[in-house]
Amino acid sequence: MIVWGRSISNKVIATGQFYCPGCRQQRTYALRQHQKWGTIYWIAVVPLEKSEPYVECASCHSTYPEAALRHDPASAHQQFNAQRALEGDLSQMLCEVMTLMAGEKHSVSPHLCGLIANAIRRLIKIEMPQDDILAAIAAGPDEPEAVLRNVNQQAASLTDRGREIVLRAAVVSAPKPLTESSGALAIEIGRRLGMQPEAVYATLAEFSAR
Repeated sequence: MIVWGRSISNKVIATGQFYCPGCRQQRTYALRQHQKWGTIYWIAVVPLEKSEPYVECASCHSTYPEAALRHDPASAHQQFNAQRALEGDLSQMLCEVMTLMAGEKHSVSPHLCGLIANAIRRLIKIEMPQDDILAAIAAGPDEPEAVLRNVNQQAASLTDRGREIVLRAAVVSAPKPLTESSGALAIEIGRRLGMQPEAVYATLAEFSAR
């Protein structure tokens, strides 16, 4: 009786240095490729299909398409810095607008810091320590119009979902029940975000009591 079977080998085709997107710096890589074999008595004798070559980082062990070897480190670094700058701008805007709605510019409560941290986590997917939140609030403007201008400027970088998160966070941070002036301010924030009036009023109706 002849025993047939299959096996897979993982061959290293090449090694070298590349810019690892995960480590965000130069790392050693191995260019690997899976090869399926037909076996007789567990000995690989018949080559079958091959996978596309892929890159494995020797440090973080993340894998990437072979195209990662042609990645431009300078461009990647520039994109990384641009993303960090955007995250900083959005988190600053959230700190300002939520503090404005809470009326706590010069006396920030731990509760408000927690609300801001949660909103930043939902919008940008980063953790912002309380000390950084307090520093951002202190660095923000005192004038409501300056805060609203910043909302207007950041609106273009937000999705519809992102705009909804910002308005929701602003409404939730305000003392309850909403006064006529805080309700009007929330409506203006929605307008500066470029939201449709019906979406603004729906958010107010849903979160004005929370």
